[in-house]
Amino acid sequence: MVVVGPMVRSLTPRDVRELAGRLGGRSSTRLGQNFGVDVGTPRPDGGSRAAGYLWHGLPTPFTVLTGVFGEGELGPVRQPRHPHSLALARLLLQAGADPNDGQALYNRMFEPGHDHLELLFEFGLGQGDGGPWKARMGDALDTPEQMVRGQLHWAVTHGMAERVRLLVEHGVDIVSPFGGDELTPAQRAATTGHPELVRYLVEQGAPAPDLRPEERFVAAALIADRVTIDELRAVHPGLARAVREARPALVVWAAAQGQPGSAELLAGLGFDVNAKGRSDVPAADPWQTALHVAAMEGRLDLARSLLGLGADPDIRDQRFDSTPLGWARYFGQEQLAELLEPLTTPDERGEPGDP
Repeated sequence: MVVVGPMVRSLTPRDVRELAGRLGGRSSTRLGQNFGVDVGTPRPDGGSRAAGYLWHGLPTPFTVLTGVFGEGELGPVRQPRHPHSLALARLLLQAGADPNDGQALYNRMFEPGHDHLELLFEFGLGQGDGGPWKARMGDALDTPEQMVRGQLHWAVTHGMAERVRLLVEHGVDIVSPFGGDELTPAQRAATTGHPELVRYLVEQGAPAPDLRPEERFVAAALIADRVTIDELRAVHPGLARAVREARPALVVWAAAQGQPGSAELLAGLGFDVNAKGRSDVPAADPWQTALHVAAMEGRLDLARSLLGLGADPDIRDQRFDSTPLGWARYFGQEQLAELLEPLTTPDERGEPGDP
């Protein structure tokens, strides 16, 4: 995540114009980041324009451009972008800031909207050799091509259709498998619940997804396609059990990204409605339940349905030790709080942690 210091929030375009001649040196970087390790040293070859900080020693540098674009894991309210973010970013880029800013890309990938990507593409995002930071850090940093592919991976996974279209229009590879899960973009779209993106990617030249039975089961479940589920189970006895063993918290992802009815379908197939998983990525880390997701997002109908299926209102998430009621209160979901309060054991209403 990024912490945008008060000085960067107070900068005006005029300030940056005055700063541009010495962009990236030690003093200018401190305007953007007030923490970490300063590794920027002005050099006559212009390398100082990429100066930044390594936050807690992590390899991706926080630069002035990172701070101007703002946001991060805590969201746009708690980690706001600069009020003149695009104007300032353009001045910084014109002065030589590297558009392949991995931390800026990460911080802005969580929320819809892609004006930052449009600007970065204008200045060469996804191209070049990665600049001084890549030369300095080597394989610890992604290449420009890997950075934009990472953006595609997140956008496909979370159904960000407009962002996917922008990336495709700028030539980002939609054919090769992603690293890690070895799924192609179209396969990833299918198995995370986004059939409309599957169709778009195939129209743009991506290969049609060739899915194994387990993957077809997941894809069908996430769009609440009971007919396909029944057909698969008829041909592959034991398939539901195999998927439950491989993806025990699939109901959490269904609550976050699936179509209406998908979590209920999975519960009817024996998936544990109180299983803990992640709702930001389809991973097995036991973070929170589907009811926590409903509470966070203010989805009253989903919460009622989950409770009817046996969701436990007293269960606490792993990271923040908080009940779904605590999540509803923290995220300002008043209707969910009103639903959950009478169902939550009084001793469980005190919330020691914040989501």
